[in-house]
Amino acid sequence: MRDVTVLSMDPEIGDLPRADIAIVDGTIVDVTASAGEGSYDLVIDGDGMIALPGFVDTHWHLWNSLLRGVVSDAPGRDYFAVKRALAPVYTSQDFYWAARFGLAEAIAAGITSVHNWDHNVQSPEDADLNIRAQLDAGIRGRFSYGPRDSTASDHPMDLEDLPRLLERWPESRTRGLIHFGVALRGLYRTPRVVWQAEWDTARSLNLPITMHCDRCLREDNCRNCGLGLLAENGLLGSDVQIVHAVHASPADIQAVARTGTRISLSPITELRTMGFPLLTEFLEAGVSVSLSTDTLAMPTSPDVLGTLRALEAVELARTGRSVVTPRGLLAMATIEGARDLGLSHETGSITPGKRADLVLIRRDSNLQPPGDPYEDLVRQGRGENIDTVIADGRLLKREGKLTRPSDRQAVDDAARYTADLLERARSHGHWPPPGALATPEPTERKP
Repeated sequence: MRDVTVLSMDPEIGDLPRADIAIVDGTIVDVTASAGEGSYDLVIDGDGMIALPGFVDTHWHLWNSLLRGVVSDAPGRDYFAVKRALAPVYTSQDFYWAARFGLAEAIAAGITSVHNWDHNVQSPEDADLNIRAQLDAGIRGRFSYGPRDSTASDHPMDLEDLPRLLERWPESRTRGLIHFGVALRGLYRTPRVVWQAEWDTARSLNLPITMHCDRCLREDNCRNCGLGLLAENGLLGSDVQIVHAVHASPADIQAVARTGTRISLSPITELRTMGFPLLTEFLEAGVSVSLSTDTLAMPTSPDVLGTLRALEAVELARTGRSVVTPRGLLAMATIEGARDLGLSHETGSITPGKRADLVLIRRDSNLQPPGDPYEDLVRQGRGENIDTVIADGRLLKREGKLTRPSDRQAVDDAARYTADLLERARSHGHWPPPGALATPEPTERKP
């Protein structure tokens, strides 16, 4: 890439107003004013573009991407009602193509690493197909193995399948792109005999743990998300990621900071359904915070720059403090996300020796005339400015379009898979959900 503005997210390299980035065999080998000299198979003219590390999404339920367009504000069509109705009738192909659809959306949005937070693993085959989808998509990430959506609270997830998964998918087979974790329900959703076994198994296998911490299900009017219980039981730590934590108390936040536990915020989901993300409070306590899409089903879209803009505005209005800055927000979407997922040695910054996960953003009219690039991107940037996406050295988006037929197929076929899913649910008596009104449903997109 020649003549590009580089926001490296690497303090030693810093920001370069005009530089070249050289990539060889999928690895960044040089970032200087002269890196582009010499012979290369492909030269990208970066004049008028900003280069960033690829965005890192640290919590995304890829499996339910096909529910987008089905969830709505209509009675009986809320996210949880739809999920309960459709999750049991998913087939293995649904899992694969739902993940591919979500990952195609990720690539289009400049996201090159995704934490696939799977809380509906129905069988070992389903888990394998999720991993295959991530590998076929060609972007980096983690697959966190969770329970079937309908698993009773007093039943453990399939702990016996975890060793099989690790043996089946060694690093040599995943090309180093995918690593593994577990998605646990936690203390407020399961009795001690269940959560203790799940936590102990995860740690015995050295698998990082992720857990929703959004509300208390067993206490009326509870405004504490359960972090206190995790701390009391010695379950927090640098191997733990907590998602949401919108009702964390000051003591909870200090426990998270003290133990090195990481927080993933999904600002759009939280603002719509839970409350205000406590970003300022976590940052002031020294907690590592990353950002995530959560789900396409809500419905939402993985618009990283739009999410950063909303988050900055909300935090300033909510707290009146300027702890949250455009530079800090872009760090959360890149290097902090990589640190959360244990990938900062491979991605998250434009650093020689790291894998080439990069985004080129065009300075279109909405980014003119140029000012501070961090402020420009957060306060004025749009998804359509994302021109080029490179993941692990592969060109996945160019001139604003997905480059691979399989990614385009995943998008084009999503409506058909959703329509088939609804018909299957109807034949099993699962659709429509109780109290739902008859509303138009997705149909197959015609050529």
